[in-house]
Amino acid sequence: MKRRFIMSVLVAALLVSAFGCGDSTGTTDETTSTDTAKSTETEPEYIYPKLDLEGGDFTILNTSTTWGFYTDIDFDEATGDKLDDAIYDRNTFLEDKFNFNLVAVNEDIDKIVSVMNASIMAGDDQYQIGIMPTNRIAAMITDQSFTNLATIPELRLDEPWWDKNINDESCFHNDSALYFAASDLSLMGIDGMMGIFINKNMMVDLGQEMPYQQVRDGKWTLDAMYSLMKLGASLNGDESFNWSADGAATYGHIGWDTGVTAMLIGAGAKYIKSDENNLPVIAFEDEQFYNAAEKIASIISQPGEYLDLNKNQNPDHYEMAFRAGRTLMTTAQIKATSKFRDMEDDYGIVPPPKYDESQSEYYVYTTPLAAVCIPVTNQDISTTAIITDAMAYLTWRDVLPEYYDNSLSQKQLRDEDSIEMLALMRDSRHFEIGQCYGWTNTLTTNIARQIMSGGTSIASTIASGKEAVITSIEETLELLW
Repeated sequence: MKRRFIMSVLVAALLVSAFGCGDSTGTTDETTSTDTAKSTETEPEYIYPKLDLEGGDFTILNTSTTWGFYTDIDFDEATGDKLDDAIYDRNTFLEDKFNFNLVAVNEDIDKIVSVMNASIMAGDDQYQIGIMPTNRIAAMITDQSFTNLATIPELRLDEPWWDKNINDESCFHNDSALYFAASDLSLMGIDGMMGIFINKNMMVDLGQEMPYQQVRDGKWTLDAMYSLMKLGASLNGDESFNWSADGAATYGHIGWDTGVTAMLIGAGAKYIKSDENNLPVIAFEDEQFYNAAEKIASIISQPGEYLDLNKNQNPDHYEMAFRAGRTLMTTAQIKATSKFRDMEDDYGIVPPPKYDESQSEYYVYTTPLAAVCIPVTNQDISTTAIITDAMAYLTWRDVLPEYYDNSLSQKQLRDEDSIEMLALMRDSRHFEIGQCYGWTNTLTTNIARQIMSGGTSIASTIASGKEAVITSIEETLELLW
């Protein structure tokens, strides 16, 4: 897969519509250069504004984890790893162009909010931006600790190096309030995408084609996935489909509760939607939500065709079962590819399926997400936005192609179809804004568990949790406006 093809996929998918929140052009009359070295007919031209920081520092507070996500945003020197070096080259180019020194301060996800909050409370202009975990910053948003990004013209949020889907879902109040913006400055967000991993060797043995063309044709649906799940279930001499690491049984699909949530979101179900004023309201009482939940409950109800396996230890874990060739499919975060590098069987990746063919697009659930925030203590918003936007552009142009290759490196082979699927999935990312603000966390967990237990009590679970969600939304909006 050539880099230019990947970028064409990304551009074509993202340029079909304009960004609705802060749709500024970011144009300027003062330019020093035009980036044409790698331009094609489909790639936007990037204009770099004139800027000289006179050797000063540009400091980013960056989220890190111990969970296997790729969170590095800076390196002191080239490492020889293609992905690392693409990031190093990005930063070096920008440091030379704008005459500054990039400083990345990595902080654990469990501590980063308190670190940023302490800096803001002290009135310090210590961090120009934070790459913050969106599911942990609700209180900072309602405390008005972050700058409204929709008001900053130098952030070209309508361009494909920013994530339109997630930014649209995060933008409130007639498209005038956006306190974090998604890009791939940290690859943690793309590592957190939920996809369907498929064992290609098992597909060959079953006489089946990988569903790549079904995805392209918009025909990768819950029914299409279920037809494969049924084929993948086989006792192979075992007495039952009860899990045994030493057993021989194979399964159609092995997963966990967050994987079920990914299927639900993928099938067009939403917990929160926007009303006519672009304010958040509940969506989990919509017919589509019930239809999707009931269908998923049905297709994961048969022993062998689906197995819940998430004991957080090897080998009793969905990722390890897939790695061992014991399941045709698993739903997992893209970061799981790091555990499959020495997997004996080949595998491919596709997005979670649609509900049916009438669904207009794929929805790829992603969690957690690290997004760009600018603290209100920042004393030079314009300069910060210029550098941040340029970093987002170069990440999109140069870093993402290396990321796709790195994520699918397997026995020194690359699956070109899966690279295409990853690009499609990146452009189809969605997340639940209710989880960012904590409105729906309890309900999301309870619904997933209900689906996994047969789905017979979904309506009562929704009824018992509805008022708490509505109250939480109202309280948040009162604090914001």
